[in-house]
Amino acid sequence: MVDVRRLKMLQMVQLFKCEEDAAQAVEWLSELLDALLKTHIRLGDDSQEAKVLLEKHRKFVDVAQSTYDYGRQLLQATVVLCQSLRCTSRSSGDTLPRLNRVWKQFTVTSDERVHRLETAVAFHSSAEKILQECPEQPEAFNEVEQFDEIEAVGKSLLDRLTVPVVYPDGSEQYFGSPSDMASAAEHIREKMKLVSLKKQLLRQPEVTTPDS
Repeated sequence: MVDVRRLKMLQMVQLFKCEEDAAQAVEWLSELLDALLKTHIRLGDDSQEAKVLLEKHRKFVDVAQSTYDYGRQLLQATVVLCQSLRCTSRSSGDTLPRLNRVWKQFTVTSDERVHRLETAVAFHSSAEKILQECPEQPEAFNEVEQFDEIEAVGKSLLDRLTVPVVYPDGSEQYFGSPSDMASAAEHIREKMKLVSLKKQLLRQPEVTTPDS
């Protein structure tokens, strides 16, 4: 009887610990979501930086995934312990919905971040290639559509920065503040201006020859 009571006491301690740690996992995941929304805003000044930011984001997501999995494992442990003790968990009933809700919000926000960064990589890479081409090689610019496509991607990215992240429950969140968004868009606009200028120069080659 003493051993049985001691085992139950140990299980009770384990149960309380699992419940506390599961609640902590929800808090950690909420903090990661908050950090994602408030600090993961930059899109990079060029294609290389955008790629670096994308890789850093993927590692950040790995941390969040581990946190979510940890919380799920703890909640599964509370179910097993409750069955053994024939009791009801104090908090796992509402902790699991909270964990799943925060995780869903994180994944939706992360997907939007990935989309923006991948678009930034595509825009910067195409713009840099066009801007590095020599104007003396007109065969490289047989189609003005190349410039139009780059400008279209840039405009699409700028428009995307003004749109909030919409969650399944209908709530919305923006990445950073308006000033943060303006700063993130600055280099996109500057490169779009350079692309537009080069398109105009190629369309009007006489502008590049002062003697004409």
